[in-house]
Amino acid sequence: MKESMEISECADLMIRTEYEESRKEKAAADFIEAIKTLASKPENLENLQFYLEQHFPAWMKKFAYDPDSLAAEMKEFANMEI
Repeated sequence: MKESMEISECADLMIRTEYEESRKEKAAADFIEAIKTLASKPENLENLQFYLEQHFPAWMKKFAYDPDSLAAEMKEFANMEI
């Protein structure tokens, strides 16, 4: 892949490159807790899979730009009442 292609592909994402250690630790802990919750709730996990099958690129663009947003979104799917 050419460097110019990599830059253009990432141009739409706002990636935060620097985080305080405590923020990284909290986002990681929240993300893992959401995964554990999803693992214990098959309906929620299936819901996440179905949603991502339909919207994965847009979802990544919206939430994957920063660990806090991604962890919060995963918690939302994990804690849904289905």
